[in-house]
Amino acid sequence: MEAVVEYETVLNILSGRVGDKIKRPFYKAFARECIAISSEQYAILACLVKQNMVTQQTLCGLTKKDKPNVTRLIDRLENKSLVQRIADAEDKRKKRICITEQGMLVYEKVNHIVSDMVSHAMKNIDEGQLVVFQDVLRHMMHNLSMVV
Repeated sequence: MEAVVEYETVLNILSGRVGDKIKRPFYKAFARECIAISSEQYAILACLVKQNMVTQQTLCGLTKKDKPNVTRLIDRLENKSLVQRIADAEDKRKKRICITEQGMLVYEKVNHIVSDMVSHAMKNIDEGQLVVFQDVLRHMMHNLSMVV
């Protein structure tokens, strides 16, 4: 059975308007707190908090981004002293990426904002609706990953 989806809804998703609408309040909150990082940079910091001292290749896998994109993100974070590249002890050609103390402070500040925003976004949504929503999103992502 085919689902009936409004054409405008599909266009909003494909054009990125939905993502923009989600990101806008985050960026406004970041600006209020004088935090100058993108959501992609935050994703790198979040990965490093969970699994520090990883290679750039590992970050590519964790973030599902290509190597040039991850390189740019790390460069920008390094310029802000939020991450550091350290030579691998076993293979000097490899660099391991680690979060700095300053990076950890920024991550914690951003994480607090994200947590507040998510709580606000989830207001008046019961757990059952959330479970269905997550399940539908997971299925859609899987279906889209199968498109050649």
